[in-house]
Amino acid sequence: MKILFVTSNEGKVKNAQMSLASLGIEVEQVAIDLIESRSEDPTVIALEKARQAFKELKKPVIVEDSGFFIEALNDFPMTHVKFSLKTVGIKNIMKMMRGVKNRKAEWRMTLAYVYGENEFKTFTFIEEGEIAKNIRPIKRHMMSDYWRIYIPKMIPRNKLVLCEMTDEALHNWQGYFAKNNHFVKFGRWLSAKK
Repeated sequence: MKILFVTSNEGKVKNAQMSLASLGIEVEQVAIDLIESRSEDPTVIALEKARQAFKELKKPVIVEDSGFFIEALNDFPMTHVKFSLKTVGIKNIMKMMRGVKNRKAEWRMTLAYVYGENEFKTFTFIEEGEIAKNIRPIKRHMMSDYWRIYIPKMIPRNKLVLCEMTDEALHNWQGYFAKNNHFVKFGRWLSAKK
């Protein structure tokens, strides 16, 4: 089975392919321009874009959107990740977090699947973590500058941010993500629906 993934982000496509291959689902990237709302909810954005893509392509599609939520900052930056890095930057975010005890943060990732005029399903994966006490140096490729301050909770006793993890820790994190993410939830649902 093949599914169309509407995105220009090759990293997202690789994540989807890695997650869905074992379920027998092939992912094909389609890059088309979509209008993105200013919603603060990744589910709303993913669904709006998937509906646009379905209307244009006239085929079932998936679209993914995500956000980063820092609890002590009233969930800032939410879905405005790139904008927050461009305007505020992690140095100023860390200044806002100075002296704050509540370090909870999470990535929320939603996949929207639209397969008919009024037929859709959404799947969300939430990865919990915390904000480090200081900005860490870059030791590996990063998908976001937030990787310099975000410590994922799923690796116990590991207080490393994503950009400084050892190869083994990063492999464990990627393995956990690949088995539990929103792509896998979608793939299991789609396989059961066949």
